[in-house]
Amino acid sequence: MKRLVVYTTFILLFCFCVRAELTVIRAIPPDGSTGVDINSRVVLVFDKNISEGRGIACSLNGTVVVPAVSSKMATFILPCMDYSVSYQFHAPAGAFIEKDNPSNLSPEIKLTFTAKSRPQPEARLFDAIVSADSTGDYISVQAAINAAPEKRSKPWLIFVRNGVYNEVIRVPESKPYIHLIGENADSTIIRYKICCTFLVDGGYTGPLEEAEAFGAYAAQFSAGYARGSLGIDAMTHIDAKNFYSENISYINLWGYEERNYPQALAVWCTKDRTAFYNCKALSYQDTWRTPSSGGYRQYLKNCLIEGNVDFIYDNGDVFFDSCQINIIKNDKATEEAGWIVAPSHSGTKWGYVFKNCGLSAEKKGDSIYLGRAWIAQPKAVFINLQLDDKVVLRPKGWDSHFGQAIPIIFADWGTRNADGSPVDLSQRNNWYWYLNGNDTVQGYSRQYLSDEQAATYTFHNVIPGSDAWRPDLMAERLPAPHLKIESGLLSWNSVPFAICYEIRYRGKFVCFTTENNYRPASAATDYQVRAVNEWGGRGLLSDYATGLKSTSPATATIVRTDFFDLMGRMILENNISTGKQLVLRKISYSDGNVVVVKEIR
Repeated sequence: MKRLVVYTTFILLFCFCVRAELTVIRAIPPDGSTGVDINSRVVLVFDKNISEGRGIACSLNGTVVVPAVSSKMATFILPCMDYSVSYQFHAPAGAFIEKDNPSNLSPEIKLTFTAKSRPQPEARLFDAIVSADSTGDYISVQAAINAAPEKRSKPWLIFVRNGVYNEVIRVPESKPYIHLIGENADSTIIRYKICCTFLVDGGYTGPLEEAEAFGAYAAQFSAGYARGSLGIDAMTHIDAKNFYSENISYINLWGYEERNYPQALAVWCTKDRTAFYNCKALSYQDTWRTPSSGGYRQYLKNCLIEGNVDFIYDNGDVFFDSCQINIIKNDKATEEAGWIVAPSHSGTKWGYVFKNCGLSAEKKGDSIYLGRAWIAQPKAVFINLQLDDKVVLRPKGWDSHFGQAIPIIFADWGTRNADGSPVDLSQRNNWYWYLNGNDTVQGYSRQYLSDEQAATYTFHNVIPGSDAWRPDLMAERLPAPHLKIESGLLSWNSVPFAICYEIRYRGKFVCFTTENNYRPASAATDYQVRAVNEWGGRGLLSDYATGLKSTSPATATIVRTDFFDLMGRMILENNISTGKQLVLRKISYSDGNVVVVKEIR
């Protein structure tokens, strides 16, 4: 009897000690795959129903990825992938367990695959050209938008020539993929005088005690200065997805000229997937309104936003990449210096992310706040913020009271003074309060970021999402073509990923062409060419064709141009006195050749 008990116990112990492995019967993409779409997911299909193992992380090229588990399948939404890059997916042993038998573990799983090459877009020209001097298809930006087709699934390219366009801009929901490309941000200006106190039919609608102060503007409004605004008080109102703009200044003249309340929005985008490159937005209060939905994304690169009171506000995951924030002030002695952001986040993962941005002030000595909470659960971080020598940032960083919200996180990391020294962050505010009827609501917010936490605030984490939206490619500048002249014909190499080329003569726009050559009416001198990407983004401008001699083949591209004085000291192109200064121009090509040209700039 004792032997039977011992033998039975041994059998039971053996059964519990021996673990079977789950089997992966299918993996997507298969190991060793090439040409994988950048929006792909990793899917593992097992032979049994599964659950996640505890405390075991899976990764893609070292970045943690989290599965969604259903029955026998684990699906991983991957970080944004890049074209032509190789990736390795890794699931350690035990990352999954059999749902009905936790002792049954998954084996180590490794998949290697390569993303597809970036496709060459089809050649095409801009769909419309706007020019204030009547040399384009339209003299009004809004007229070009009105003529654009509805329900597009790819960009409708509108090129806006240098000029001042006095109009409000309305992009309706039915017109996604409007790409509004300006010629030069300093010289391509859309402006209008409109604020939130007045309705489209004219007349003052604010408090009676302020009627006299706004009387002059009310008279202008009634006279028709804001007609055509469709009852929307933003100067530029984008109500469509997939809007992109570059090289345009959006100026609400109410805030820009009056420097006074009330709200005077320069730009308001309401939908997902809107992006701006090298644009300017100028007003005073509420200059830039982000989407009101927490699930919507917006991307700004190398943009300037100027204002004073809560001039970046509302909801959405918004990434400000290397932008300039400028604080202005009116002449009232009692006027406070200002607040940059007033978020109202709900349903957002990241909120407002300012990465490698600059903060400047119009007047020296005015102390400012980074922001204050509006409603819901605000989130805002500033990573590597550079202050100019006029900015005085309050030690608290953030105002403790404004709307009806306790922020989740209001923090800055790596903030630097004008001399490069780190700003003391030890006094940053983390306590906030607001009134709810007669009750005071109080709460705490995160005010600091560790180095590891700051490192997670990247473009790839915040913006692409599950649909792999890549506005960073829209803002990518294609390299400058390499020009040559033969028998009066101007020609150049094909630039990869270009849809067409812009021809310029002595700094002025001539035309677009899909060809790799252009025969001018006069001698082929003083011409320059730039490539245009599939989103309408205009690339780096080539050097002038005049006097260029190079041993570089036509396939080489200009990767860098530097200027030096006759003593060999480098000088910035913007500091050269046009038409007066003799300089040396050093041209570096992609094949390693370098050409030096002496010229008067």
